[in-house]
Amino acid sequence: MKIKHAWTSGPKGSFLALIAGCLFPLGFAPIGAWPLSIISIALLVPLLNGQTSKRALWRGWLYGFGFYTVGVSWVYISINTYGYTPMPLSVILTGFFTGGLALFFALFAWSYQKFGLEKWYWISFPSWWVIFEWIKSWLLSGFPWLYAGNAFIDTPLDGYAPVTGVLGISWVVALSGTLLALAIIRPAKQRQALAAIAVAWGIGYGLQQQTWVQPAMTKTLNIAIIQGNIPQEKKWDPKYRDEIIGTYTSNTDKNWDKDLVIWPEAAFPVFYQEALDLVARLNLKAQDTNTAIISGAPFWETKEGKYHYYNAIFATGNGNGVYHKQRLVPFGEYVPLEDFIRGLIPFFDLPLSSFTRGAPDQDLLQAAGASFAPFICYEIVYPELVRTMGKNADYLITISNDAWFGTSWGPNQHMEIARMRALELGKYLIRGTNTGVTAIIDHKGNVQGVLPQFQQDVLNGTVYTTAGKTPYQTFGWWPVLGLCGIISLVCGVLGLKARASLIK
Repeated sequence: MKIKHAWTSGPKGSFLALIAGCLFPLGFAPIGAWPLSIISIALLVPLLNGQTSKRALWRGWLYGFGFYTVGVSWVYISINTYGYTPMPLSVILTGFFTGGLALFFALFAWSYQKFGLEKWYWISFPSWWVIFEWIKSWLLSGFPWLYAGNAFIDTPLDGYAPVTGVLGISWVVALSGTLLALAIIRPAKQRQALAAIAVAWGIGYGLQQQTWVQPAMTKTLNIAIIQGNIPQEKKWDPKYRDEIIGTYTSNTDKNWDKDLVIWPEAAFPVFYQEALDLVARLNLKAQDTNTAIISGAPFWETKEGKYHYYNAIFATGNGNGVYHKQRLVPFGEYVPLEDFIRGLIPFFDLPLSSFTRGAPDQDLLQAAGASFAPFICYEIVYPELVRTMGKNADYLITISNDAWFGTSWGPNQHMEIARMRALELGKYLIRGTNTGVTAIIDHKGNVQGVLPQFQQDVLNGTVYTTAGKTPYQTFGWWPVLGLCGIISLVCGVLGLKARASLIK
């Protein structure tokens, strides 16, 4: 389909693709201007339609570069401030990172054009968009950050979350953008396009009114989440070790009346095996008061004469179990091509960046008579990992150390994603962090309690188990992916046939 608008042609169109990509992340926390995400897609569609696959590839990359440069610019803080990498090199590395991620959008745009999907773009574009969001969850270990649906947690569209998961919301978001583009490109279709948007949003509102799960008011836990606010530059410095441990133990001493006390990711500034005396003391006191403690700590073990290190979370006192993190952050927790790039720049030699991936079939944590599906930091962004582990748990718990990202948007985006996971599964989620955002999130994704960032404090609250299941708990995102796959296949086959007939 040829789109005849001056602003879609030549360098103007390419520049607009970059701007459109920059707009999309403004829909996410902390900005929350979600209409801009829809407008971003409405701009991208005519910029791809009617173009060669080569030009679509270029514009897709520009869109992705803008998307990730604005959306995940917080990685610069990790590289520069805490990775001790000089500013010019930090900028270059951040550019390589966002430019590499932009290849997802380049491939998306190229294949969208190459496979003839543009003929029925109003339905094929959102389906292909969702397929690529799914691909981003597993390709090269995955980076499922900034899924379109996450930005719509506080809109009528979040009614889809317990039914379809975040990908279902992403589909409706992309559909809204393509229908808006249709209304602009073809004024004769404007009324139908806007009516279809209204219907899609109306369904979301209707689903919001549906009760999928109910809090079990007789099954509650009184909890305390300790936000230590330990500066990242002090975290692994031995001279601050006693001070750090004292921060957590002194705040725990004030909360032995609680059923559960949570410490954040790697709260122990030493390996678990080096803190067994401390763990034993905490265990005895917690058993005396019938309290459970859940905390993060690095672990090590030997297998076949080799040391293996894990980012872990464990329960003690009135609880038990250890979980080793499965989804590791590249360069932060492991270094790809380690033998070649270790030592090149300080960022590749961060403390504890040689972790081993945990096994996929680990048991839930048990604490205070309840089961907890544990997720360490980055793991909460993987919808199917959370569903698989969390569907049979009483609660979801995630611990993190977002001090790596300073005052950037990263921690707020992370919190927004965690809220979506609670809404999808209809379960309370406990989020314990070092510097914030520490929070208690209910089964509807609403924040029941939160601590300000960069303050040492304790969040007290009550969490409830829930009765019932959301459809997403049972089916996951596979119905959405199946539907998107069928739509893409049918539109692609028909589009290629129509293209072939024109050539003849």
